[in-house]
Amino acid sequence: MASPFVKKLPLLLLVLSLALSLEAFGADRAKAKTTTCTGCLQRKSGKKAPCHPANYVDPKIKGKYTAALRDMKRFGVEPKITSAWRSTDKQAALYRCSNSQKCRSRNPGLYYAKPPGTSAHEAGLAVDISGVAAGPRGAKRITPKGHKIIRIMEKNGFAWRYGLKDPAHFEANPKAAGYRNLHQAIKKTQTKCSVNLSAKAKR
Repeated sequence: MASPFVKKLPLLLLVLSLALSLEAFGADRAKAKTTTCTGCLQRKSGKKAPCHPANYVDPKIKGKYTAALRDMKRFGVEPKITSAWRSTDKQAALYRCSNSQKCRSRNPGLYYAKPPGTSAHEAGLAVDISGVAAGPRGAKRITPKGHKIIRIMEKNGFAWRYGLKDPAHFEANPKAAGYRNLHQAIKKTQTKCSVNLSAKAKR
C-alpha cells in the first residue's frame, strides 16, 4: 500500500513545476525591461539611441542608391557620405544650430537645415556627400569629382535639389518611391524606427 507521501508526489511535482515556470517568466520580463532601457534610452546621457544604422536609406530607394555608389566606384570616385537618415530629434538639433550664428561658426560645414518634420533625411530619402563643391560659402564651385557625383546621382534618381546652396544634398522624389508625399514618407520611417526598437526589446 502506497504511503501518503507517495500519493501526494504528483501534486508536489506539479506545484514545483508551476513555481519554476513563474520564476522563468519573471526573469524574462526583467530581461525585456532591461533591454528596453538599454535599447531605447541611454540613461547616463539621457539621449535616445539611433534607430537605424549609419547610411540607412528607405528600402524603396536602396537599389538605386547602391547602383549610384557602384557607378561612382567604377568611375574612380570614393564618395564620403556625411549624412543619410536622421531622427526628427537630430533634425531639430540641426535646425536650431543652422539658425544660430554662434553655432554655425562652430560648424562651418553646416548649411541651412529644414525644420523637423519637413526634411527628406527624416524619411531616409536623402543623402549628403562631401567633396561636390569647394571654395568659400557664397562663391563655391563644383569640383571635377563633384561633376561626376552629380551626374551619377541624377542618373539614379537623386535630385541635386539645392545646387550650390547646399551642394552635398541629394534626394529622391517621395512619389517616385511610392509615397503620396514627403510627410507620409517621414511618418512611415520615423514610426518604423519605434517599431524596430520595440522589436529589439522583445527579443
